[in-house]
Amino acid sequence: MYEELKKTRAHSQLPSCLADGVRFSCTDCGLCCSGAPGKVRVSEEEIREISEYRNQSETDFRSSETRVVKGEVLLKEKENGDCVFFVNNRCQIHEVKPRQCRTYPFWFQNVRNDRAWQKTCKECPGIGQGKWYSPEEIVEVVMDELNS
Repeated sequence: MYEELKKTRAHSQLPSCLADGVRFSCTDCGLCCSGAPGKVRVSEEEIREISEYRNQSETDFRSSETRVVKGEVLLKEKENGDCVFFVNNRCQIHEVKPRQCRTYPFWFQNVRNDRAWQKTCKECPGIGQGKWYSPEEIVEVVMDELNS
């Protein structure tokens, strides 16, 4: 009974086009890494992982690859809005990319209504292929994002 209640609740929290779940797999296209400026938050743990992956001290990583805005530590961007790690149409830290990047496209701003999701579908070629995400999984990802 609990599982059925959980499923019903998840369905009611999503726009109708996501009520049955969706397939998604990152195609490494870079569209979510480039273009319009955004904010990619990085946690202390992610800073450690990325700097270790890059064989760089955390201090050097912080000074060269991050900026602090209103108390949030963010990855820097290039002048054109691309992520600092988006080089030659490839994420240079894909294996250890921040949680925020790993949870795309299931961000609140993308799943808040049918119109937002349809816009995201047009922008992201990975939607509709790959792993199946249930409504419960989608809601869990969105709630984790909102609570972080």
